[in-house]
Amino acid sequence: MTAGPSIAFVLAPGAILPIAALLVSAFLGAYVFGVNPRGSANRSVLLVMLAFVLWDLGESVQRSFATGVSPDVLLFWARFTWVAIALVPATLYHLALTYPTKSDWIRRPWAVALVYAPFVAWAYLISMTGLIIDGVSSNAFGPSAHVAPTYPYFAPVFGLWMFFGVALFVRSYWRVRKGPSRRMLGVVLGGLLLGTVPAAVTELLWPLLTASDTRVGLGSVYTLMWSIFIAYAVARYRYLVIEPVTEVQVTRAPRHRLEPGLNYLVLENGRSAAMGAFRDIVSATPGLCVTGLPPSRVAVRFGLERTPILWITAVANEGRTVRPNALDFELVHTVMKFLRENPGTAVLLDDLDYLAILAGFEAVARFLKRVTNQASASKGTVIVAAGVGTFLPDQLALLRGSTDRVLEIQEAIAPSTPGAEHVLMTINSQDAPVALPLVGARRGLLLTTEHPAKARLRYGDRFEIVWVTDQPEPGVPCVRPKALDTEGRRAIGNYAAAHAGMDIVLVGLEQLALYVDLRSWLPFVKDALDIASIHGCRLFLTVAPEALSPQELAMLARRFDTSVSQSMLKGSPPSGPTTAAPENRIPYREPSA
Repeated sequence: MTAGPSIAFVLAPGAILPIAALLVSAFLGAYVFGVNPRGSANRSVLLVMLAFVLWDLGESVQRSFATGVSPDVLLFWARFTWVAIALVPATLYHLALTYPTKSDWIRRPWAVALVYAPFVAWAYLISMTGLIIDGVSSNAFGPSAHVAPTYPYFAPVFGLWMFFGVALFVRSYWRVRKGPSRRMLGVVLGGLLLGTVPAAVTELLWPLLTASDTRVGLGSVYTLMWSIFIAYAVARYRYLVIEPVTEVQVTRAPRHRLEPGLNYLVLENGRSAAMGAFRDIVSATPGLCVTGLPPSRVAVRFGLERTPILWITAVANEGRTVRPNALDFELVHTVMKFLRENPGTAVLLDDLDYLAILAGFEAVARFLKRVTNQASASKGTVIVAAGVGTFLPDQLALLRGSTDRVLEIQEAIAPSTPGAEHVLMTINSQDAPVALPLVGARRGLLLTTEHPAKARLRYGDRFEIVWVTDQPEPGVPCVRPKALDTEGRRAIGNYAAAHAGMDIVLVGLEQLALYVDLRSWLPFVKDALDIASIHGCRLFLTVAPEALSPQELAMLARRFDTSVSQSMLKGSPPSGPTTAAPENRIPYREPSA
C-alpha cells in the first residue's frame, strides 16, 4: 500500500503578518472579556476579535501551504477565510448595539438571532455554492480565493450591509460627542474607519475595479490596525469616565461638617454622618461616591441626586459599576483618575470592610493610601465611611494612619431611615416564623437549611421554599451551600426577576458556617441585597448573634438598613417605624405569660 499525499506547511513571508494580527486580536479579546465577563459590550468585543482571529487564521494557513497541495484543501481554507470575513459585519452590528450603552432593541430575545441571520445566509453562499468564490487563485502574498462571475452582484450588497454597521458606530459617537465617553468612542471609531474604508477598496471592490480574479489580500493589516486602536482605547480610557457635577445647595446643615482639603476616617453605626458631610461638600464642589449601595437608594436616602455613584456590585454591569474583585484595576484607577483630572474635588469611600474580605485587608490599605496621597496632591477631600467594629484594632490603626483626622460618632441608627428596605433580624431561627410577620415579611421566597417538609409546616404556604443542603433530594428545589455564589444567586435572581416587589427571606445564616466561611457567605448576602434592590424586593435575614464574632456581625449589620433584635420584638414598642415601607411596622406585642 502506498501512503496518501501529505500536507506540508512552511512559514511563508506572507503568513507572518496574519499570524501577528491573530496573536494581537486573540490577546485583546481575552483581555477585554476578562475585565468584565458579564458586560454585554465586553462580550461583543470578544466576538469581534474572534472574527478577526478566524480571518487571520485562514489567511495564515493558506499562505503557509507548500507547493503542490491539493486544490480542494486550498479551496476549503479559502472558504473558511471568507466565512470569517462575513462574520465581521455581524459582530460589528452586535458591538454597535451594545457599546457605549446597550440599546433597548438588542434586549429583545430574538434581536441577537436577527443580527447574525445575514451572516448565516452569507456563510451558506460562500461555503455551499459557487456564487461568491468558485476556486483558488493567488495574490502577492500567496494562495487566495478566486471570485465567481456572479460576484459583482453580491459585492455591493455585502458592502451596504457592512457599512450600515459602521454607520451605527458613527451614530453612537454623534450621540455622545459632547459627553465624557467621546474620546474613547472616537478612538474606536477612528480605527474602524481607517480599517473598513481601505478594506472596501482592496478586499471587497478590488475584483470589480481592476477585473482581477482575487482581492489584494491586505485583510490582516486592517484587523491588526483596528485591534491596535481598540487596545489603545482600552488602555487609555477603559476606566470609567466620571463627569464632575455638584449637587443643589443643601437645605439643612449637616450635623458633622468636615473641612475640605483633608482626609477623614468616619467611624459610626450606619452611614448618615459620613454621607451627610459628603453631601454638604458636594453642594459646592464635585464629588464621587464609591459604595456598595445601589445608586437609586443612595439618592433617596442621602440626597445624592446628581453626584456620580460608583456602585460596587457583582450582579450588575451597566452604568457606573465596578466588580468587588477589581480593586487593584478598575476601582483604584477610576478613583485616581477622577482626583487627578478634577483637582479640589471630594471622594467618599464606603464599604471598605466588604472589599477587605474579598481582596484582603492589605490590598484595601494600599488602595486607601494611594487614594489619600493623590487627594493630597490634588487638594481633594477623601471621606472613608467605616462601621464601628467592622475592622480589627490593628487594622483600624493602619486606616487611621492613612487619614488626617478621625471622627468617631457614638450614636445609634435613627429608628426611621428614608428608603430603608432590608432588615437584619438577630434572632434564633426557631423564632423566625413568628417574627417575620411582625417586621412585614408577608410572602415570597424563603431559603432555609431546614428540611422543606418541616419548613412548610412552620411557614405555611406564604413562601416558596428553597432548601440549602449538601444532600439534595429529587424534585425539591435545592441550593448547595458551597455553590451559593452560583446556585443561590441564580435562585434569588430568577425569583426576583419574575416576582418584583416580593419578599426574600434567608433564615438561619449561622447554619451556613457549617459549610462555608465569611468569604463565601458575605458576598452571597451582598449579592442577594443587590438583586433584591434592583427588582424592588425586600430582603429579610435571620442570624443567631451568638454564632458570629462581633466583627462578622458588625459587617453583616452594615449591609442592612435596619437591625431588629429579639428584645425589640418582645420589649417595649418602638418609637417609630423601622423602615420606610408602609407595611414594615413592628407592632407592640405583650410579653407572653
